[in-house]
This record gives sequence, structure tokens and C-alpha cells, in this order.
Amino acid sequence: MLSSRRDVIIVFGVSGVGKSTIGKQLAEQLNLLFFDADDFHPQANIDKMAGGVSLNDEDRLPWLQNLNNQIRHWQDKGGAVLACSALKESYRQILQTDNAPLQWVLLNGDQTLIRERINKRSDHFMDDRLLNSQFNTLEVPHYGIKINVYNDVASIVQTILQKLNNMDKSEIGLIGLGVMGKSLALNILDNGFKTAVYNRSEGEEVDVVSDFINENASYAALNGYTDLKEFVEGLESPRRIVLMIKAGKAIDSVIDALLPYLKKDDIILDGGNSHYKDSLRRQELLSQNNLHFIGCGISGGEEGARKGPAIMPGGKLDAYKQMEPVLNAIAAKDKNNNPCSGYIGAGGAGHFVKMIHNGIEYAEMQLLAEMYHLLKHHNEYEEIASLFEEWNSGDQGSYLLEITIDILRKKEGDQYLLDFILDKAGNKGTGSWSSKAAYDYGSAATMMAGAVFARYVSSFKDQRVRFGIDRHEKHDKVKIDPGILRNAYSFARWINHIQGLELIRTASDHYNWGVDILEVCRIWTNGCIIRSNMIESIMHYLKDGTALLNHASLLQNLHQQEDACADIVSAFIQNRIPSPVFSNALNYWLAMTSEKLPANLIQAQRDFFGAHTYNRTDAPVDQFFHTQW
Repeated sequence: MLSSRRDVIIVFGVSGVGKSTIGKQLAEQLNLLFFDADDFHPQANIDKMAGGVSLNDEDRLPWLQNLNNQIRHWQDKGGAVLACSALKESYRQILQTDNAPLQWVLLNGDQTLIRERINKRSDHFMDDRLLNSQFNTLEVPHYGIKINVYNDVASIVQTILQKLNNMDKSEIGLIGLGVMGKSLALNILDNGFKTAVYNRSEGEEVDVVSDFINENASYAALNGYTDLKEFVEGLESPRRIVLMIKAGKAIDSVIDALLPYLKKDDIILDGGNSHYKDSLRRQELLSQNNLHFIGCGISGGEEGARKGPAIMPGGKLDAYKQMEPVLNAIAAKDKNNNPCSGYIGAGGAGHFVKMIHNGIEYAEMQLLAEMYHLLKHHNEYEEIASLFEEWNSGDQGSYLLEITIDILRKKEGDQYLLDFILDKAGNKGTGSWSSKAAYDYGSAATMMAGAVFARYVSSFKDQRVRFGIDRHEKHDKVKIDPGILRNAYSFARWINHIQGLELIRTASDHYNWGVDILEVCRIWTNGCIIRSNMIESIMHYLKDGTALLNHASLLQNLHQQEDACADIVSAFIQNRIPSPVFSNALNYWLAMTSEKLPANLIQAQRDFFGAHTYNRTDAPVDQFFHTQW
């Protein structure tokens, strides 16, 4: 029962909202003591407010510190209800400091109603002259219970009691305590959400939950479970469950296990790197059971999950709205302090956009690897790192460039760590999924496809050793101009982003997802792996709602950088160094800016052996011809 708990419940809001009246009845219902925070003001504060003068932070500090001590005493004695203004988050933090978690109840009402109530009371030192300043000062928390005060007092108290009974339960449940799951759970807790975690307790994972709870014992709002039914029952309704487990069959297995315990309108959010078509299928399955499914891309790695990732949720809008406060709280923040999270679109839009993010990431990483390969034959690692550091301070700055600088400088003893790392690149599938999607929707994402195949080729290490040819003597024939290389890098990166964003646009049109490409780029400005200064530049072009290549100024810039990319591709060839992604960038550009391509010969060949027909230059485009060759 709530009456046996050691909680202190703070009923707060602007003056006149009914804190004392509601607080007293609530305390009576819970068999708790009631206190009014105004009774703890020093006389100087009372005199100041009675004169119509607002208190400042300096005035309130001794009052808040006194209340903090009182709260600790009340918690030791079995709990209490306190009516308190607590208008600012900083005030609430002072009250919370060094105390057990407090229960917060915010009473909301409009100024007209509150002013009427204030003017009716005759026994209070504060009149309505300070009401505007109180409304302006009020910082509404994302946590706690929020109650509309338009109903009668008895109804309001009953609503609070119902919500307090639910406060025993966790607001968010998270399944999967791998690296990302642990980091995300702590992020959620740090943002004030009571969190339940679940992990299977078999084999090597038998102590995962208990270890996590013990390692984070300072979080009073953290509950751990190894029984799935108990985990679900420990969540407030509608349940909001985040899956942070390996993509594929494991997701389906967990969903199947959850279904018997879920109720109408409960929400499952898959935060892993699932395929967007799997998300579409799972959304349909859960919809048939009156449940919601959100396919949500989360980018930023372990550090991002802990400190603030970029978040790309997709699914039904009403389900997203239930998750929005949590996602916005834990996300990274853009330059305007807005969350790098936002509704991507219906269906599988969230996971599709994350998939293309990863495809762009593949190409960005390969571009850096190709430049490193080219430069290392003429430059020491420190020289390459210094060059990249110079670029990183300008418009080419990015997270991937930043970590590449650190990698180049990392040593073990007197030797560079890179020289000990085997040149076989792994992959988890999202790059190949992006390339397959380009094939499916007829979009020319040549760079991410080239990056995927480059990783595949790297895996054939044994064959590469057997087939190796020593051409080291050729390496000194072509020196690399850093300015030309930088322009080529800029050119290739623009092409990469153009291809990736166009693929998102094409898929969105195909599925009628309604993806806002500008909003996607805004989300990508911080927290994610491909965050960069270039994303900010791309947003400038996208503000008018048209595709990037429709902007004359961008086309002109790319034309000016074309020769640099051609020179660098030539340098790769002359040094006998593969450059699949730089080459793909140049070839895509050459094709897209060529009025005529040799596709007429291909059409003739297709018609010759398969009677596939062709269009003619001297006839309407909807008219088709066949020749008896």
C-alpha cells in the first residue's frame, strides 16, 4: 500500500492552482502528514511577496535548503505530502539532492482560472500580481504526474491516487543488456525515467541482470528481471518496451514470448539494426493483436547510446507519440538544442533510413581508407594525421575523420597499432541491404555498393597473398597534391550523400512513407556516426524541398571539383592502388552529367536477342519499335 511507503509526494504548480487543498485531501487518503512549503519561508520572503515583489533565486535558496532537510526527515518518519511551488527544474533538483526519489505531481490550469481562484481567497499573503511571473518561471518536467485542475477536487485526488498506484511500475522496459542495451538503459535512467531491464539468464548470461543492477546500485529507479512475465507486469500501461537485441530471428522469438503478456495498445520498439521489411512484417503482426510496433534506427555506437544518439523511429504516428518524450530526452541535441530524434514516417521508414545511414557510412569509411592507402606510401602516419586534422577543422570536419586521426596516431610502444591490424574488414549486413535496396528501387547508389564489395574483396586475404604482385617501385612515380586530394574527397563525399538521400526519397515515394529528407539530415547533425559539417551544408540546399542535384550552385561546385577527383583516380591507378569508391563517385558524376550514354547500343542488343523493343530519337517516348535484325 502507498501508505506504508517512505515516499514524499510533492504537489506543485503556480500559486492558486489548488496545491494545498488537493494536497491535504491526498494526504488524508494516504494517511500521511501534510505540509505547505509556504510555511517554511523566512519572514523576509513573506514580506517581499506580500508587497507584490517576486522572489529571486538567492531569496529562495535558504528556503529550498530548509525544505530539503525537512524532506529527509519526513522520509525517515514514513512519508508526507508537501504542497510547493517548485517552479524551476533547478529548485526541484535542490529538493531531490541526497534524498530518496520524490514523487512529483504537477497541477496544471490556465491563467484565467487561476486568477479567479487567487482573487477569491482572503487569507494568503500572495495576490495575483505575481501570477504572470510564476507562469513564466514554471519549467514543466518530463517526469512525474501531470493533472488538469478543471475537475472537482475529489475527482482530481482520485486521479492522482490511481496514477500514484501506477508509480510502483516502471515507465520503460528494456530487453537486452548487451553493450548498446546497457548504455541506453543508463541514458534513460539519467533522464528521469523509471526503468525495468530484462535479459535471459542462461549459460554465460546467467548473471547479466544481477551484475548490471549491482554495478548501478545508485539508480533507485532501476529494476531488473530474469522472468519475462514479471518484467511485463512491472511496467505501467500502456507498456513501452525497447528491444536492444540482435536483429533477425531473435527479435521474432522475443516478440512471440512477449505476446501472451501484452495488452491492447502496448508498444514494442525495436532499436536494433533490423531490416525494414522485417519491421513492416512485425508491425502487421502486432497490429493484428491490437499492439503497436516501432522500427527505430539508433546510431552513435556505445558512446552515443550512453550520452545521446541520433534516433530514427518509424511506424504509426500515435504509437510514436507515446514514445516521443523518452526518445527526445535521450537523444543527442542539434545546434539549436533540439533532439536529434523525430518521426521518420510510417511502416518501415525508421529502419530504412538507418539502413541508408549505414550505407553512407560504409562509403565514408572506404573513402578514408582509400586515401590512407594512397598517402601512406609517401607520408608517415603522423603526416597523414596532421593533414586530416587540418581538414577536420574546416568544412570537411566529421566524426569519422576525427576518429581516423586518432587511429593513425595510436601506438603500441614505438610502433603504430594500424600496422598490427589484419586488412580484412568485417560487416554486419546493413551495407549490403542498402545496396540491394538500390537495386530494388532502381536508384544508383554506386558508392555504398562499391564500399560493400571492397570489404568482401578484403576478406579474401589468402587469395590476395597468393596473387600478390610486387610493384612497389611504381609508388614513387606519382606524388599527391594535398589540395587536389582534399577537393577530390569533398567531391566524392557530396556524391555519396546525394546517392544515399536520393535512395531514401525513392523508397519513401514507393511506400508513401512521407519521409522529410531535411528532417532526416537534421537528425544526422549530431549523435550519429556520419555526423559532419557537410550535413549542415546539405540542409541549406534542402530547405526548398528539391533534390540536391537540382541546385545550380551545387552542380557548379561539383563541376569545379571534377578534375581533382579525376586526377586522384589517375594517381590511384598509376600507383596500382584500388579505389572502388573514389572511382564510383567519378563515374556516377560523369554519367549523370553526360547528355548521351551508350545505352542505345545496349537497347539494340536487347532487341536483337530478345525482341525487347526500343525507343527512337525521332519518335514520341511512349512509342516502341522492334527490328528484324
